[in-house]
Amino acid sequence: MPKKILAGFFTAVMTAVTFVGQLPGLKAKALLFTPNNTVQSESAILMNMDIGEIVYEKSADLKKMPGSLAQIMTAVLVLENCDNISGEKITAKEDMFTVFEESEYREDLRYADIEAGDTLTVEELLYAMMLTSSCEAAYMLTDHFGKGSQDAFADMMNEKAEALGMTNTRFTNGTALYSARQLSTARDMMTLLSYAMTVPQFEVIACSSAFETQSKSSEEGGDVWEWQHSNLMVDESSDYYCNGVRGIKTSTSQEGGRSIACKGSRDGNNYLLICMGAPNQDMEGNNRFYHLEDAKNVFEWAFAHLTFQELISTNTQLDEVRVNNADGNDYVLLKPEKSFSCIWCDTTDLSSVQQITEWPDEVDAPVMAGDKIGKVTLKLSGETLAEIDVVAASNVERSAWRYNLSEIPGFFRSKYLKSSWVLAIVLSVVYIAACVFFAFRYHEERKKRVAVRAGHMQKKQK
Repeated sequence: MPKKILAGFFTAVMTAVTFVGQLPGLKAKALLFTPNNTVQSESAILMNMDIGEIVYEKSADLKKMPGSLAQIMTAVLVLENCDNISGEKITAKEDMFTVFEESEYREDLRYADIEAGDTLTVEELLYAMMLTSSCEAAYMLTDHFGKGSQDAFADMMNEKAEALGMTNTRFTNGTALYSARQLSTARDMMTLLSYAMTVPQFEVIACSSAFETQSKSSEEGGDVWEWQHSNLMVDESSDYYCNGVRGIKTSTSQEGGRSIACKGSRDGNNYLLICMGAPNQDMEGNNRFYHLEDAKNVFEWAFAHLTFQELISTNTQLDEVRVNNADGNDYVLLKPEKSFSCIWCDTTDLSSVQQITEWPDEVDAPVMAGDKIGKVTLKLSGETLAEIDVVAASNVERSAWRYNLSEIPGFFRSKYLKSSWVLAIVLSVVYIAACVFFAFRYHEERKKRVAVRAGHMQKKQK
């Protein structure tokens, strides 16, 4: 099978796996809660990876320039279109540096000390791009897999974005060079990131804290490349260090501000976070890493306050309903057909969840355990969290004699009985009329016979 077909098939399968896992019908769902710290980023979104649900968002559909976060899509396409990332090599061309020099915002560019003529594997270039936002590595990858055309690679990015459902995203390049037309949202970037985490090798590369490799000339005394992840949250010596956080991608640009995409795991809870458009400086004009502050605060809040809570369980006895014509107990207990759990913030009172119930006051026997009797709706602040069927908790058999007795009044009230009575009366009237008719006729016939007999007697006497 050709490589392109294999790559396309693999992409389709991975896309399906990702989004099937996020379809409704999951046993656990989430509500939106708000951190107790101010988020300086213009937009942000936090997703619990374990259930694929958003638990916090701020202006998640606001269009922003993604900056180097666009390189996440670059990495995805490279990984899906390269069969051997550790064996396939690319050599740096001189002309790419001309592109960088002509960039409108050269100060935004990040370098990994790759020079013209250097040859690196695709894997090494992916590490350079994801850890340091290397413009050289990004350009080499997009040029190679775009078959010499940056526009062709951008077309690939947009086709992939459309396939993933990133409806508010437009890519113009895969290098993250400045473009006012390259726009996305925190929600779309979360869609991309959650998909990227399913692509083989992506998480290993993007979440590495450092990477070291030998340059082509290292055997002749040249230096080795050593790249540290730009996300200071993974550096234990940094003030921004956050236990359990792993790198993925950062971005800083004059027009787009500071952005970050990262993963956080602690105590069995796994989250993905996107923050976009944080200010580059504070009110006094000093450089400020608000995106790191936001990310750390949101993660610490999530780890400390968000837990899975079961709002209703299958063992919950909701009520009891009278059972007509029961053999034995004349009632049945009601319980939820299934439990419902969600991520809950411990600063929100569980008693604020409303249970709106719907079921009849009585039912007729027989009743079998699991029979649907009604439903219960869970609501919070007017928002429906779940609608759950309410079922019988046990069997209730029907008493034959009670059932028969109960049917007697119904028999007399039956429309069929009324019809029978009308028919009986009609038939009786017809019968009586027939009897009267035939009696009268018999009487008349008898009178005639008597008269004839009397006539014969008179003739004989004469």
